[in-house]
Amino acid sequence: MKQINLGTLLVFIFYAQSCYKEAVVFDALPNNELELALILELNDKDCFFDQASNRLRYAIGADSIQNFTPYVRFQDYSEVAINHIPLTNNSLNNLGNIRLNETYTVQITTKGMVKELTLSFTNLPMVQIVTPNQIIDEPQKLARFTINYSADSSNTMTSFVGIDFRGGSAQFNPKKSYGFSFLKTMDLGSKTSKALLGWEPKEDWILDALYNDGSRLRNKISFEIWHAMNPLQHQAIQSKWVELYVNNDCQGLYCLNEQMNAEQLNLTDSEAVLYKATAWGDGATTFEYLSSAAPLFVDVWDGWEQKYPKPKDRIHWQPLYELRDLIVHKSALEFVRDIEEQIDLAIFMEYYIFLNLISATDNTGKNIIWARPNAQAPFFIIPWDLDGSWGRFWDGTNSNATTILSNKLFDRLLALNPNNFKGNLKRRWLALRGGVLSYSNLENVFEDSFNEIGRSDILAIENRTWNSRIHIQQEQQYIKNWTLTRLNFLDVYFSNL
Repeated sequence: MKQINLGTLLVFIFYAQSCYKEAVVFDALPNNELELALILELNDKDCFFDQASNRLRYAIGADSIQNFTPYVRFQDYSEVAINHIPLTNNSLNNLGNIRLNETYTVQITTKGMVKELTLSFTNLPMVQIVTPNQIIDEPQKLARFTINYSADSSNTMTSFVGIDFRGGSAQFNPKKSYGFSFLKTMDLGSKTSKALLGWEPKEDWILDALYNDGSRLRNKISFEIWHAMNPLQHQAIQSKWVELYVNNDCQGLYCLNEQMNAEQLNLTDSEAVLYKATAWGDGATTFEYLSSAAPLFVDVWDGWEQKYPKPKDRIHWQPLYELRDLIVHKSALEFVRDIEEQIDLAIFMEYYIFLNLISATDNTGKNIIWARPNAQAPFFIIPWDLDGSWGRFWDGTNSNATTILSNKLFDRLLALNPNNFKGNLKRRWLALRGGVLSYSNLENVFEDSFNEIGRSDILAIENRTWNSRIHIQQEQQYIKNWTLTRLNFLDVYFSNL
């Protein structure tokens, strides 16, 4: 994360003879309501300010870009001009046709002193986190969250939140990912559910930094494809690219994601469980071994974390223990007889296809969510953290297109073939290849996403802010070539099952 100066930044202070502070135009310190000083507001949306580049940024949609005539507001002490055209405060001002990749000059004059900034526009929603606190990895710190949607038909949403860093190894990256929870008040204990982007209200959300992915879109697209493979059965998060500011510091391109948790999955039954595999556990999460009975008092076990029920209410590892015991220890006869009581074979079959389609090498054991809604239901599976995919490992280095990914569970399913698992797998691959997983459809999905993040100059800002080397056209071509090779390889593999 960029170093945020919590002192006063770019402050115009004017003193009368008594040294009275008459006006502050730029001030990074929030007030008691965690609001920053007004600089320039268009149609009730603040232009967010990056103090390092003296740049204002505004989210604008296709519904406003032609003949843009916003209601303008700025500080009463100041005069503001855009491209040397004076603006009238608290009034409609016609700014003409807006271009996303054009830089506009902004002059702010206060008591004869002139400060020159630039203004640019983006097609993406913009999020600002305002806090006087240093954000850390737990506990959450109090902040104000604001999202400016690009469409003027969508009102700005603002709320108090608790926010902290999220992720494991990703916390060592300079650009941080964040988790945040909506609050009713400034009390960190007053969590509540609120809606974003027209989605269902939720308490917990994620701002994903996308740092190691040279395309900045692998995780988002992978979730979309997972959901499209079986919309009625596959649980998946929704996500949207946004531009993030923390106080007056631009953080670049992020993905605003739903959090996959008990709230998202509507888990309420007393025997519902949700486990998240967060580590390899020396092979435990790929079902290489089971060395102990289910723990009674801890919420972390062999690379899994218990997320539901809440550990403070109950430690409940027995369902996972029984599944692991069946996979690791039971005979072939017992495995074939009992596996459908433990897992949803259809969903696991499609996960095997998905895992190998995107070649998610970091998702054969870890980065997987296991859940069941009640004691009678089998486990279903949900992928998580999919940036290491489509020809790249988790650290951004190249992966080849001709490797089959598996684990001990899938090995036994393929070898023992319960309920004709292999035949169903082969047929499902062929069916998906005729639609969702056709090369033309995958190419279009990527093309649409590359176009969305390429309309404005956000990737240039990303490179400048984080000293990155994103070459989006090269990455797009790499993904195209890799995907075509991968599909051809998998066609042969599945046809030979």
